[in-house]
Amino acid sequence: MPTHPTRRMLLAAGAAVGATGGAGPLLGACGRRSWDDLEPAELTLATGNPGGVFHRYGEALAKAWQERLPGITVHTRGTNASVDNVREVASGVSDVGFSLADTAADARRGRGVWNEPVDLWALARAYDSFVHLVVRADSDVRAVTDLAGRRVSLGASGSGTRGIAWRCMRAAGLTSDEFRPVAETLQRSADALAADRLDAFFFVSGLPNTAVLHLSQAQDIRLVPLGHLVPRLVRQHGSEFSRSSIPASTYDLDRAVDTVSVQNYLLVRRDLDERLVHALTRVLFEAQPRVDELAHGVRQPNIGTAIYTSPLPLHSGALRYYREQRD
Repeated sequence: MPTHPTRRMLLAAGAAVGATGGAGPLLGACGRRSWDDLEPAELTLATGNPGGVFHRYGEALAKAWQERLPGITVHTRGTNASVDNVREVASGVSDVGFSLADTAADARRGRGVWNEPVDLWALARAYDSFVHLVVRADSDVRAVTDLAGRRVSLGASGSGTRGIAWRCMRAAGLTSDEFRPVAETLQRSADALAADRLDAFFFVSGLPNTAVLHLSQAQDIRLVPLGHLVPRLVRQHGSEFSRSSIPASTYDLDRAVDTVSVQNYLLVRRDLDERLVHALTRVLFEAQPRVDELAHGVRQPNIGTAIYTSPLPLHSGALRYYREQRD
């Protein structure tokens, strides 16, 4: 017997927990694609900070959805990312949105910044994000504990970066009294580091992060290793965290950097029509070459891992698509 649920087991079980919505066959009577008779709709996709991968990938994905789905208009909405996006999708301000998995899991369980459980549903597990702790190359900060007494941007309010940055600092044994926390967006943090107004900044992103890449081209930088914090993060906060490496070639660094990675989820409103969510999920995978044209190099969801969104259940429209692929 396997020690972990297999993909087939999860898909079979998921049929009992999918969200409700209007059902419809994959093909119509005349062999039409499932989205040929979709009702016209306007959707909002909550993305993230300019310069971050949520924003870049979201812009490309919105365009691909519009191109492939007649009558469907997709507007993107720039936000401070995960925390904002969870609130927007849960409240119906946005229909779809990106979130770091730990933020979404906290919301679903009603912990962390969430006073009670949030009814969240997933369309897919997307790519993984990596925790960047960026310093100037000439900085004497070599470990996270060296941030004591320093000016450190933990990310903007409403961002998933901010939550993970705090967790990393606490896992390293640093309290808020021992360093000088700053709340800034990604681009402002990068600009402040270059101008020597900050000693370091955190950002959690897929690879490469455009703002960090541009900074590395204008200013010699280093990334501080964080991978050793993973066991404590997992014990304290959950299995959404893993130990990973950022390749040296990503930002023309001297060597690869051992760091923390975290999964990303694509959230979706529970009450969104099942046929529409099925179509969005199908295009998410079928239009990947087009998305790569629009946002070259951005990592995209893998059909083999996309269903693993625990503790968030999959929307029934997404679940139906994945069940069709298992055979």
